Amino acid sequence: MSTEGSDVAQPVISDEEAAALLDDGDAAKGGVKPYDLAGSIRITRGRLPALEMIHESFARSFRIVLFTLLQRDVQLTFGGVRPQKSVDFLATVRAPASLTVAKLSPLPGNVLFVFDPRLIFQMVDAYFGGPGKATERSEDSGLTPTEVRFVQRVLRQAAEDLTQAWAPVAQVQVELVKHESNPLFASVAAPTDSVLVSRFHVDMPSGGGTLDLVIPAATIEPVREVLTAGIAANTGGSETWGPALHAHLAHTLLELRAVLTESELSIGDLLRLRPGDVIPIDPPGDVVLYAADTPLLNGRIGLSRGRNALKVAGPAVRPGA
Repeated sequence: MSTEGSDVAQPVISDEEAAALLDDGDAAKGGVKPYDLAGSIRITRGRLPALEMIHESFARSFRIVLFTLLQRDVQLTFGGVRPQKSVDFLATVRAPASLTVAKLSPLPGNVLFVFDPRLIFQMVDAYFGGPGKATERSEDSGLTPTEVRFVQRVLRQAAEDLTQAWAPVAQVQVELVKHESNPLFASVAAPTDSVLVSRFHVDMPSGGGTLDLVIPAATIEPVREVLTAGIAANTGGSETWGPALHAHLAHTLLELRAVLTESELSIGDLLRLRPGDVIPIDPPGDVVLYAADTPLLNGRIGLSRGRNALKVAGPAVRPGA
């Protein structure tokens, strides 16, 4: 305690005020939720199981898109999420740059798709029937209008696949905003802010490259707890996964077969068969429809609009059922 005329400075707050600030009992009673100011730093340093799951799902579906588009054997693998300062990442972007800004609505801020330019050259060459090789290009030449249009076509489909990949975690809509060639005009975070860089490796017979998805740490803050804890924290079970899994399986192609008739022959009779010989068979009655070797449905053979058809009568009896 200071006295009059003393050189000791008066305390900024009293002992009672300091004790009140350190005591969070009243705050807890009032329902105030503690906030960790270092939370965003912890995000970038820790694993995000749900975010990794989202991007692995995206890689599987987007690989099919590239295979269909290029008609080449394409392998797309997810290389994981790494934290990085925004300025450090942009310093690694190769010229001529291909940067596409997008939104993860309704999450705040923007994200960034960054294509390796050599990968663009390879894919464009393969798309137009070439061997899929990259050509040397000066850093100042930039992408051609055709290459920019191709990138936008690929990323429009990528946006749809990424939206579907997010569905089990959160209702997020990926929307493309603009394409830039200068990193200064495509920054999605302050230079010293942390970003999460998800790298996808694209391998083609003639080469390959990378596609980076850059997400500012602040963008995922509203869903940080879900991404850190995993899917169970958000779904509490299979309530969300069920419809998503059903929607994906509904588009799965399944080959079906129906055995119309069967006939038994001895090996001797089989060896004596010659062109023109007739094997008598009984007309089919009930027919079983199979998926591989699993019986699915019973039906009867008939005609529909001039074509042979199978009229479904009901479910087939499965072995052991």
